Amino acid sequence: MASLNVVWTFLSLYLRDLGIAYVTLGLLFSLMTAVTLVGNLVASYLADNYNRRNLAIATMVFNGVGFLILSLADRIELVALGLLTMASGNFTSQGGTAYIFQVTDRKYGGVAVSLFTLGALFGLGPLFAMGIMFNSGWEFILIMRAVFFFGAVAFLFTTIIRIIWLDSTPIPERERDSSIIRDFVKESLRGLRLLVRIFPVFILVMMIDALSDNMYGYSSLFYVNETLEFNIGQIFLMVLITLALSVPLTLLLGRAFDKRGGRRITIAVYSVMPVALSLLLIAQHVKYIAPESWVAVLDSIYPGFGVVLSLAFIATAMKTTNDNLWGTTINAYIQKSLPREDLGKMLGLSTLLVLIVGTIAPIFSGLIYTYYEGVPLILGAIILNIVILAILATKSIEPRVNVEELEVELRSTRETAEAK
Repeated sequence: MASLNVVWTFLSLYLRDLGIAYVTLGLLFSLMTAVTLVGNLVASYLADNYNRRNLAIATMVFNGVGFLILSLADRIELVALGLLTMASGNFTSQGGTAYIFQVTDRKYGGVAVSLFTLGALFGLGPLFAMGIMFNSGWEFILIMRAVFFFGAVAFLFTTIIRIIWLDSTPIPERERDSSIIRDFVKESLRGLRLLVRIFPVFILVMMIDALSDNMYGYSSLFYVNETLEFNIGQIFLMVLITLALSVPLTLLLGRAFDKRGGRRITIAVYSVMPVALSLLLIAQHVKYIAPESWVAVLDSIYPGFGVVLSLAFIATAMKTTNDNLWGTTINAYIQKSLPREDLGKMLGLSTLLVLIVGTIAPIFSGLIYTYYEGVPLILGAIILNIVILAILATKSIEPRVNVEELEVELRSTRETAEAK
C-alpha cells in the first residue's frame, strides 16, 4: 500500500491530461475529501466497537476496486466514481491503523511507525518502471492506466494476505444504554473532549499544516511542469530519487524520537519547510545550480538525470523528505500518547479536524490556480509554514496528560458506569 501511494503524487497531472479543468479538479478533490471526512468519523466508532482485522481487510477491497475503476476511466463520471470508491475506504481505514498501533509496544513506537514507511521503498519499483515506459515512448495516460491496473491486482493479493495471516485483536466490551446512533454521537463527543484535553496545541498545528499542504499539494506539480517546464520523465526521477533518500532518514528519525522525545526534532524538521518552498520560487530565475555542460553529461548517462542539478529538484526533495519526517513525528506522538481502547475514535477525530480544512482548500486552490497559477499558492504555504514554526518554537505540542494514568482513569470510569 505504501509503495502505491507514489501514484497519488501524479494524480493531478493524470486528471489534467484526461481533460479535466483546474476548477473541476478542485471540486473533485474537495468532494473526495468530504467523503473521507464522513468516513473517518464513522470509522473512528467502528474501530473501537468492531473487529479491527475485518475492517483492515475491507479497506484493501475498497482500494482495489477504486484502482481498477481509475485504470479504465476515460471520462469525468468514471474518474469521480473511482475517487469516491477510494475515499469510501476511509469508512473502515481507522480499523487498520488502530490494529497496528494496538499491537505495537509504545516503547518502540517511533521505530515501529517509521518502519511502516519502509514499505514506501517498494515505490521505487513502480517509479522506475514508469520512467522506463516514458523514455520508451509510452504516453503518460497509458502509463498511469497500467500502474492503476497493477495496483488493483496488488490490493487483491494484499486482501488475501490479510484474510489468511492477520489475527483478530480483542475489542473491549461496552454496555450500551442507547441506540447505536446515540452511542456513536456520545462516544464521538467524549473522544473530542479527550483529544482537546491531551493535545490542544498539537491539533491547532495539524489544522494549519493541512491548509498549507493542500495549497502546496495542489499547485506543486503543475508549477514544476508548466511554469518551470520540466517534463513528466524528469518529474518521475525527482520523486524516485527523493523517495530513496527520505525513507532511511525517516527510520533514523523514528529511533531518535524514541530516545530523546519529540519537541526539538519537530522544530528541526519543520524549519526546513519554508526554506524548501522559497527555493521552489527562486527556481523560476535559477533553473540549474551547475553549468549546462554538467547537466548534459548527466542526461547522457540517463535521459532526464540532469534534473538532480536543478533547484526545483533540491526544493522538492527537501519538502517531500521533511513531509515524510513530519508525518512520522506526528504518528509517533499519536501512537505514544493516546489511550489504546479509544484509539479508533481518537485517530478518526484527529483526522477529521484535518479534513475539515481539506474539504474547502482544494476548491480555493483550484480557483486561484486557474487565474494566477502556482506562485500565490506557494507563497501562502510559506506564510503558513512560518506561522507553524513560530507556534512550535513558543508553545509545547507535547501531550498534557500521561497516557498510562489516563488509561487507568478511563478504565475506572467505564467500570463505575457499568456497575451502575
